Amino acid sequence: MTRSILWLLDRLQPLIRASGADYSQLRAIVQVKLTMDNRRPSVGLGRYGKQSAESNNSFTRVLLVYTLIGGLISLAMLAAPERDRLFFPLTLQFSYIMALCAMTLISDFSSVILDSSDNQIILPRPVNSRTLWLARVVHITSYLASIALSLSIVGVLIVTYRFGALAGLLYLLMSLLSAVLMVFLTNVFYLVLMRFISEEKLREVINYFQIVMAILFYGGYQLLPRLMDTQTMLTQALTHQWWHYLIPPMWMAGAVDMVVRPMVDATHLIFGALALLTPFAGLWFMNRFLTAGFTQTLSSIDQESSTVIPATLAQGQHQSQTGWIERLSDWFTDSPLERAAFAFTWRITGRDRKFKLKTYPQLGFGLAYVVVMSVRGQSFGSTGFFYLFALYFASLYVLVAQNQLGISDNYRASWVYGSAPIRNPGDVLSGALKALMVKLLAPFYVVVSAYILYRYGIDKIGDVLLAFSNSLIMLVSAALLSTHYLPFSTPPDALKQNNTARGLLISIVLGIVGFSHYGLTFLPYGVWIAIPLSAGAFWYLLRVYKNTGWDKIEMG
Repeated sequence: MTRSILWLLDRLQPLIRASGADYSQLRAIVQVKLTMDNRRPSVGLGRYGKQSAESNNSFTRVLLVYTLIGGLISLAMLAAPERDRLFFPLTLQFSYIMALCAMTLISDFSSVILDSSDNQIILPRPVNSRTLWLARVVHITSYLASIALSLSIVGVLIVTYRFGALAGLLYLLMSLLSAVLMVFLTNVFYLVLMRFISEEKLREVINYFQIVMAILFYGGYQLLPRLMDTQTMLTQALTHQWWHYLIPPMWMAGAVDMVVRPMVDATHLIFGALALLTPFAGLWFMNRFLTAGFTQTLSSIDQESSTVIPATLAQGQHQSQTGWIERLSDWFTDSPLERAAFAFTWRITGRDRKFKLKTYPQLGFGLAYVVVMSVRGQSFGSTGFFYLFALYFASLYVLVAQNQLGISDNYRASWVYGSAPIRNPGDVLSGALKALMVKLLAPFYVVVSAYILYRYGIDKIGDVLLAFSNSLIMLVSAALLSTHYLPFSTPPDALKQNNTARGLLISIVLGIVGFSHYGLTFLPYGVWIAIPLSAGAFWYLLRVYKNTGWDKIEMG
């Protein structure tokens, strides 16, 4: 893959030089980044899976999965509609490609565009801002183009077979331009932020924006098609409206539709012009107006804030925050070590940007899914079983936080566990798990339960309580089934990648518990009788988890 990207980069050398970048420097930076991607593990942008030689194969396997998923969607959308009814299916196709590319950008932006790990090597050299910025854009775009290609390859074959080679080539081009457009739309916002926000606040703002945008992209992609009359739009020709010109997937669909039908009119010409020109115009705009000072901003982004906070104010803020955390730990824990682990986990989960970025969007996805599944009156959301499905399915998203609890980029600080006089590490594990329950699971369930009670009536309060207790059981069960790492003591690459069996087992057990709950709703007072039994089972499992000894702890 590296050779193919560099070969294509050589063909674009005149364009890169015209943009004001030093091509030899850019090529060297891109080559090193791609080489390092093949040597170190990560969760995004090509650094999938395990270490060393397995990383290349891991990314290839990811692309094969994307090809399978994209192929199924392409078969469902493009295999049947007639020429004059293909616009909306094409819009859904390009929406899926853009949504996935945007999610990849959002989840990995701060670790690539704002990556500061190579500052000590690159910044002392005479590398200008445009070269450094464009190298990182090329690095990102190469992986997004691979993802877009894997998602669209089956669609290209279908369109080529049905409507000719020209339509197939244009579909392929629009898929690749979709990835470029997502690079522009996502990057431009961050570059604007870098212009107007101080360096010490930039990463925090970007982190929360990533979380919000991840939820909006997912929720919008799931919600908008359900708000439309999809069946009608798939079987009838679409009447174009003025607001269609504001939706990027429709630009790509209109360009392909112009060749498929074929139809050359003002609407399709505007769609084609927007699809072809906007991605490149956006990159030119960023390169011309927004990259000045990128190097200087990057060099200072990891520096500590120089703002001096009055000692009395800082002490007051610290005491205020410490006070209510300590009160919560007193309420939910019963030993000094457990209280310390509770407060420690609470603070770290509020400060660790990567933990928040991997965890909080999942909770937003759960909320979006509940709303999406119930937004249509005649859909699955109107059935009596839905509210139980929503309560139990949403709890799966909280398991992501439990899975991330043991890993940290600052895992080397875990030496303190070995130096401290800790006799029972189970107190540390249970304190950390309780912090997740109180900080993430409980507020999340309050929001979901409020929606369920609003939609289905206050008489479902018993079902909500039982589902919450059962979700606590599933969270403790997942912790018991997982490798026992002390909180934030393990490097990210040590997290086992083969969690399929564990996840499948938890899903099966959750399904059995959910259907058992559904059966209890038909028995008089069955739900209310089950609540104390479920609470007792949770208490027993938590005691077992709390009694974990050193012989069952795996240190990173």
